[in-house]
Amino acid sequence: MVRSTGHEAVLHAGARVGSRSAVSLAAVTFASMLPVTLIVPALRELVKEGHAAGDLLAHGFMSINMLAAFAAAPLIAIVSDRGRGRVRTAALALLADAGLFAAMAAAPGLTALLAARALEGVAHILALTCLMAAAADQADARRRGRTMGLVGAAMMLGTACGTRLGGVVWQLAPGWSFAAAAVLALAAALGAATLGESAERRARHSSREALRLLRARPDLLIPYAYTFVDRFCVGVIVSSFVLFLGEVRALNPDAISRLLALFLAPFALLVYPAGRLVDRVGSALPVALGSAVFGLLLTSYPLAATGALPALMVVSGVVSAIMFAPTLTLCAELSNPEQRGAAYAGFNATGSLGFLCGPLAGGLILLWLRPIAGEWAAYQTVFALAGGAQVAVALTTYPRLRQLHRRRRAVEPELDAGGASHAERR
Repeated sequence: MVRSTGHEAVLHAGARVGSRSAVSLAAVTFASMLPVTLIVPALRELVKEGHAAGDLLAHGFMSINMLAAFAAAPLIAIVSDRGRGRVRTAALALLADAGLFAAMAAAPGLTALLAARALEGVAHILALTCLMAAAADQADARRRGRTMGLVGAAMMLGTACGTRLGGVVWQLAPGWSFAAAAVLALAAALGAATLGESAERRARHSSREALRLLRARPDLLIPYAYTFVDRFCVGVIVSSFVLFLGEVRALNPDAISRLLALFLAPFALLVYPAGRLVDRVGSALPVALGSAVFGLLLTSYPLAATGALPALMVVSGVVSAIMFAPTLTLCAELSNPEQRGAAYAGFNATGSLGFLCGPLAGGLILLWLRPIAGEWAAYQTVFALAGGAQVAVALTTYPRLRQLHRRRRAVEPELDAGGASHAERR
């Protein structure tokens, strides 16, 4: 009896330490998202007007960072799984992020701006991958949904606050958005530098082993498919939707940032409760249902009157939270600790590819269809494509998600004091 009590005390102490670590990692994740979203509301002013870019290049500015991050995914996977320095690597990546935002502020032309933007994408995704993997390392497997929900909430809250802050910065100091982003990225780097590393040691992997991860664990394609289509839609929102609001609805950056914040704030606030829901009911229904409903909502954006957009944004944020936490949790559940950095690198790389394709698809559709069918029809086509992709992925993956859910519930692994299952250790 005494031995059992002591074991329980160890479990509770470990849970408290893990909880504090998760909160600290979530705080840095929040700070890391501020600079990358601060520049979104002033996309038209910073790129189209500031550097005389057309529609395609303006959309390209929102894609080229993700293209570079996708190309660098194998390297990111190796770096994030090497040794015991995930948090340290995140701090260095955020420091590089700050320098690259400063370079964008001083860019003499569009070519230099896009080059700095591409490198910034690699630095940011490396930092985010390391922070996600560190949080998954420290999560008790029985509470993984809420831990990843906390990190996801921090990401979305940072996105919401950064987007709103971008509108405020443009109102108070037009033209200083890139410089403000550099300062915030530097602050995030300093915050990451104060965090301790996980005590868990990880094996070193070669690039070939990292690239074979999907072959060994093909079910990772499910969360990868969701993050691809989710980020595809986010790419459409931060490029085509922002331009639609400015050009068709004649809204200024501050008004645009308010609408984006109404979408992102409930998203951020509800990701953690959604993670707790996943711990109770599993991932299958929340991720598939949330994705399908969000797809239908996204299709309706151009159809809604300007006065109805705030309510539509709030509902979209609620639904997005329901589908986002399960996706993060699935990635952790379907990977083992030794390759979790590689799993999240693939997750972020696939998301980067989606973010790349979203703005590019939007820009190409506008370039091709607007002269033929008109501005409104072109934008409607973009949103119908993005929303339809969400619904298609939900319908395609739900049967396999149900199988995984039943298998996990039927064979609940025993948990050790560190929260790792026997299946994970294998």
